Amino acid sequence: MRVVLAHGVFDLLHSGHIAHLMQCRSFGDYLIVSVLSDRCVDKERKLIDDELDRMFKVSSLRCVDEVVRCNEPGPGYLIRTIKPYIYARSDESLPRNKPEYHDCKLLGIRVGFTKTVPPHTSDIIAKIRAL
Repeated sequence: MRVVLAHGVFDLLHSGHIAHLMQCRSFGDYLIVSVLSDRCVDKERKLIDDELDRMFKVSSLRCVDEVVRCNEPGPGYLIRTIKPYIYARSDESLPRNKPEYHDCKLLGIRVGFTKTVPPHTSDIIAKIRAL
């Protein structure tokens, strides 16, 4: 079975997130989504939903097979533990200089990139503020 691991915050779940996860699922047979815990999210970023809400929403998507909480600042531990067939990220995560890409290279894990589909969470928040 080809396991795909996707990682993110997934705050204020929207169609861009869903399109990303659907593309991630197309990379393999089983999609595991790592949701960053509240305590690991950058302190300057204000969250709309807490980690349990974000995990619940992501888990409700048909394309997602499993959701795990990431209690580290990045997905390195999960990559080393799960050892997925593909680690999937958005094309906005280029260039490939993130620490987790090094872990993937060492373990022979392929990195797949999805095409970004708007909106972004920040765009939605700005639109709400403008009302």
